[in-house]
Amino acid sequence: MEESRTKIRISVRNLVEFILRSGDLDNRRGSKAERDAMQAGSRLHRKLQRQMGSGYQAEVPLKYLVSMETCDRLVEGRADGIFTEDGLVTIDEIKGVYRDLALLTEPVGVHLAQAMCYAFIYATQNQLREIRVQMTYCNLDSEAVRYFHQNFSVEELEEWFGCLMKEYEKWARFQVEWHQTCRESIAPLEFPFPYREGQKELAANVYRTIARKKRL
Repeated sequence: MEESRTKIRISVRNLVEFILRSGDLDNRRGSKAERDAMQAGSRLHRKLQRQMGSGYQAEVPLKYLVSMETCDRLVEGRADGIFTEDGLVTIDEIKGVYRDLALLTEPVGVHLAQAMCYAFIYATQNQLREIRVQMTYCNLDSEAVRYFHQNFSVEELEEWFGCLMKEYEKWARFQVEWHQTCRESIAPLEFPFPYREGQKELAANVYRTIARKKRL
């Protein structure tokens, strides 16, 4: 019987930020600023999505299973929008920023990479030969909008995505090996103190509940 392979989930955003992140458009720091930016960004996302009309599919879930040497990785996320224009499917990635958009001459690499992952998954699963990426930047203060467009063939995206996952695989291998080491080191351990009355039965019941994935 073939041994069951480990399947680990990772979001598209976490994947590209882990491999490619090199900076941030927002120079504000601190938890309150981050919360305010997230709330403003969410409102702006919804506003822009509503303005795109009935042919615009918002928050489209996408996932793609990648088989690696040590495990399977389920790469998943939500495209901000998908629509068709001039016969070409377009993946829309919306980013709310505080920077003056006049100073933005091209998409930020990690943002474009996120959109390219969605474009690869959608194009591959829908047998498309070509797909367009639209980066939609909106200033969170003024609500000014700036667009960047780029077309990709499915072959380009396939090669790019393969290189991205190859770079990530060494970290995935380390993670799986570390978890295995932890499990093996924990297995022979015993509770270091004598049980008081009822403690052993309680611990056993908690373990069984967790193993069965039931709520306490």
